[in-house]
Amino acid sequence: MNVVPFKNISVALLCVAIWPAVAGAVQYTNAINEDGWHSVTSVFECRLEQRVPLFGEAVFRTRAGEASGFYLRSRAPRFDAGEATVTARTPVWRGGNEEIPLGKVPVKKGTRPMWLGSAKAELLLSQLSRGMEVDLANGSWYGADAETITLTMTSIGFLPAYRKYLNCLAGLLPANFDQMKRTALYFPPGETDELDARVTQQLDRILKLVKNDNKIRQFYIDGHTDSAGDRADNLELSKTRAELVKAYLLRRGIPEDWMTVRWHGERYPVASNGSASGRAKNRRVTVRIERVEEIEVLPLAAKD
Repeated sequence: MNVVPFKNISVALLCVAIWPAVAGAVQYTNAINEDGWHSVTSVFECRLEQRVPLFGEAVFRTRAGEASGFYLRSRAPRFDAGEATVTARTPVWRGGNEEIPLGKVPVKKGTRPMWLGSAKAELLLSQLSRGMEVDLANGSWYGADAETITLTMTSIGFLPAYRKYLNCLAGLLPANFDQMKRTALYFPPGETDELDARVTQQLDRILKLVKNDNKIRQFYIDGHTDSAGDRADNLELSKTRAELVKAYLLRRGIPEDWMTVRWHGERYPVASNGSASGRAKNRRVTVRIERVEEIEVLPLAAKD
């Protein structure tokens, strides 16, 4: 087997990243001694990125409470709208010639030309983790005749950054702010003097988010009922339920002046009271959280 000197490969691949490899083709990639992979981790989001010279970044991302995805972020428009061909192949420095077609994916013009869902993102990750390179090939946005633009994600340096990304996934919060900013807590018919386990579990999810996001400083708690019974009694019942939620949050360390509590009785139904399922949706307390600019970290009390 002919072995290509390491130095020559490095120089050659660096040139490929800057100039067309052949007439009618432009490739963006990293030199063999420049991996570009790094991970960005927090309890809110995990990202695995490769910086590609003269192009931008290829990014795998998972937000708390959401499925993974993949997108491209370019410094200037590169790809044409349409479809890109995705291929996994053996790196030239490994001496093989295996190619695996991975199908076609949609592409649009602009600096965010590609977004792929979880299934395709995980497929790309699996190929990179086994040492393959991944090509994304499409026509140029400026319409040059028969010119192909190829972005190549290399596997050099991938595994260390990938391990950090996987560790980050294990520590993500169960939900993100967008998912938790408005939560409905449902109640059984009639009076109650305590919150059931399902409701406290929902509140604990909110509290876990608040503990890690020190910009959340406002809680709006609104009590509602169905239309069964007397209107005045329902108003009082909606107050009782809202106050139970407030009391639980107070015990867990949320300051009272962060909370605004209101009660509306049967005035604002979200479903018809003509059916049992509709009435069940109306017996609720909604908790809406908002962010403000704040730097003090909130100390939360332990659960009783």
